[in-house]
Amino acid sequence: MLACLCAPLPAQSLRTTGEVAVASQLVDQGLALTPGTPVLQGSIAWASPGGWSFGVAAAVEARAPTEPVLSVARVSRAWMPSGDWLVQAGMLHYDYRPDGGQGMPDRSVATLSLAYRDTVSLGVSASRLGGDMANRVLGAADVGISWPLTARTSLSAGAGIAQAPASRYYARYRSRRYGPGPVRVYGYGSLGLVWRDGPWRLQLDRTANSLGDRSVYGARASQEWVATCSRAF
Repeated sequence: MLACLCAPLPAQSLRTTGEVAVASQLVDQGLALTPGTPVLQGSIAWASPGGWSFGVAAAVEARAPTEPVLSVARVSRAWMPSGDWLVQAGMLHYDYRPDGGQGMPDRSVATLSLAYRDTVSLGVSASRLGGDMANRVLGAADVGISWPLTARTSLSAGAGIAQAPASRYYARYRSRRYGPGPVRVYGYGSLGLVWRDGPWRLQLDRTANSLGDRSVYGARASQEWVATCSRAF
């Protein structure tokens, strides 16, 4: 979902793009936003000839389709300083499902990314969390690589670091209340295989983060393997 929503869009003419997907778990910056249950996702984006684009996305657990886990809105501006490089700056707002103060807080994010030939991407971001009385700005940075192996398959890898309030897990996730705890810097990454055939994409990723027995906003550690099936339109 986020890959479709946040990917730079060509600005040659006014166009609409979208994607629907099902994943075994919803993971963002190495954090599991859902348990190990199928998650339905959808996104749609519009691009203008001037490089401006706007997108929205949402995700729900298949077992509770009337209760969105996450919705995202984005506005961005993309430009090409050369034929090989693409730069995109944007603003995103993440609206997470209410969870009695135990889930992820809503957040607003400013991003700047640089992509080289759809192969290597670099990104930095700054986030403000809803309900954080300290009004802290939390930073993150990541790098991603997509390396073709055959005409339809490619290797996907990513790594990053992020700042977030973190606390230890308690009683098998039964006490995961978000609070103004100390900010911790953690690392995360993934390694996967992608298969594409026209609008269809299958992806299997091995995910990891450095938090160990700590939680962030009540989010659990992700499963080691995350599978996704999507169709673009």
